[in-house]
Amino acid sequence: MLELQDTLPPGALCDAGADLLAAALAGTGALWWSGDDLSADATGAVTGWTDRLGGYTARPTVPNTGYGVIGVAGNLTGLQGRDGAHCGLVAEAVAPVAGTVTLAARYLPPHGADARTIVTFNTGGAPRKSEGDNYLYLSEAEGLVTVKDDKGLVELSVPAPAGDATRLVMASLAGERMAVTILGGAQDETQARAPVLTGAASLFIGCRNQRPGLLKTLGGALIGDVWLWPGRALLLSRDETDRAAMTALRRFWLWAEEP
Repeated sequence: MLELQDTLPPGALCDAGADLLAAALAGTGALWWSGDDLSADATGAVTGWTDRLGGYTARPTVPNTGYGVIGVAGNLTGLQGRDGAHCGLVAEAVAPVAGTVTLAARYLPPHGADARTIVTFNTGGAPRKSEGDNYLYLSEAEGLVTVKDDKGLVELSVPAPAGDATRLVMASLAGERMAVTILGGAQDETQARAPVLTGAASLFIGCRNQRPGLLKTLGGALIGDVWLWPGRALLLSRDETDRAAMTALRRFWLWAEEP
């Protein structure tokens, strides 16, 4: 057995990665749904997912009648999707103004299949779409990670990592500008044809909205962490607070993916 007499820094403790990230993000306006915070009933069905920074609880969508369960793969715990089944959750009204936002998700695609919809930032979300509604969603299919909106105003696709490795994808929107990155890879940016989102927005996890259809958009990803920064475009910012949040997230990613 190896014994060290020195006092180790907090990051050297086996369970310190999440605590360090939570402390680093506490002043950035971030919300963080961590897989360790999922709740389930006696049947195993997920009943809620409360973010550890702001207290917003994501609850099953109307079509999710017990499909969502807690899954585990290696060191990743999270919401387990099922191909073609509505396992989604929604955190209502998480952003009073939707035009500027950063969202990120850490997930594992199903073996040999597409992850499909991971997370959606939606200014509507009801079973019937209203005229002014729009949403920005992150999905993975056919070897590409894509972030786009429902009205066709903006879209970016980047190659997905090879194999079944966990990904941490991040997207920032600021009016008509959008940037996307997979941590550990390059960042890409684009310009929309018009401002993409207006009004307040809710966050959907594992689905796009409350519609019982759209089953072809629902895959079997294991979604372990979801982050949201309402009002902040971290990937498009030079603000020191935003840069510090990015650094903290990168450090958590390296720590979480350490074998």
